[in-house]
Amino acid sequence: MPFAELSGFVAALCWTVSSLMAPRLIHRFGTMRFNTTRITIASSLLILISLLGQRFDTSLWQHAPLVILSGLLGIFLGDTMLFTAVHRLGPRRTGVLFATNAPMSIFLSWLFLNEALSLTQLLACGLVFSGVIIAILFGKRREQLHEWEQTKGKLSTGVLFALGGALGQACGALLSKPALLDGADPIAVSTVRVSAGAIALLLAYGLYYRHRRPASSLPFSELTRSDFMGITALATVGMVIGMSVLVWGVGHANVGIVTTLSAIVPVLILPGLWITTKQRPAFGAWIGAILVVIGAALIVLSGQ
Repeated sequence: MPFAELSGFVAALCWTVSSLMAPRLIHRFGTMRFNTTRITIASSLLILISLLGQRFDTSLWQHAPLVILSGLLGIFLGDTMLFTAVHRLGPRRTGVLFATNAPMSIFLSWLFLNEALSLTQLLACGLVFSGVIIAILFGKRREQLHEWEQTKGKLSTGVLFALGGALGQACGALLSKPALLDGADPIAVSTVRVSAGAIALLLAYGLYYRHRRPASSLPFSELTRSDFMGITALATVGMVIGMSVLVWGVGHANVGIVTTLSAIVPVLILPGLWITTKQRPAFGAWIGAILVVIGAALIVLSGQ
């Protein structure tokens, strides 16, 4: 089912745009307030879409506990850790670490769902992941000193946040699978997941983080209309569209394949970084991109 498997690629495109938009907004909002605002906006939009489309049904509510847990792990914990890593490491290095959600997903789906991959699919997943690694590790020249390449705080802490975000994403995708297999609407599943994450973020922000705003972020009174329009656009592209497409793909194709394709964000982000920073990525970045394209093509062809 190639179209379902390509949903991972569509999600990757959405997340690439989000990653490029995020650093400026995170700096102005602060990580926790940024993520709380973003997920709350996304949750409101998804609830509206689901209610207007009458997408909630009994098959969803039968799996509600798992879907809610999926949201807590994938959205509340996973997304918060991911964007904390983006703030500390920049989008490029966070991308390569977050791409580890692909082998994590393959291992978890084999362990808990008994999903098997053919040798061709395993090779293709390996090519995609290898391409991602090469594109990031060799995607920077020494003279590239853009702010996004600088580390804020300890490097080890940023790495742990990125890996935690990857694990949260992998677990979240796995836990949403039973509801989708039972026929629940993908948009409704995404709505419950994101809403669970939004409620948890609002509680955490209100009870703890509201009084601990980073000194570098701005108070609400100094945030502009452009800031709120930007975070609304980011929520719509990255969460409403990107996450919904991914959840739909997880329900109609192999979890490992979909999440592997969604892990090519680090390669897709290279042209975006070139345009944004005006600095051309190194030759190794393009070699990695070629491996990703070959791997993605094998994944789609082997699914036919």
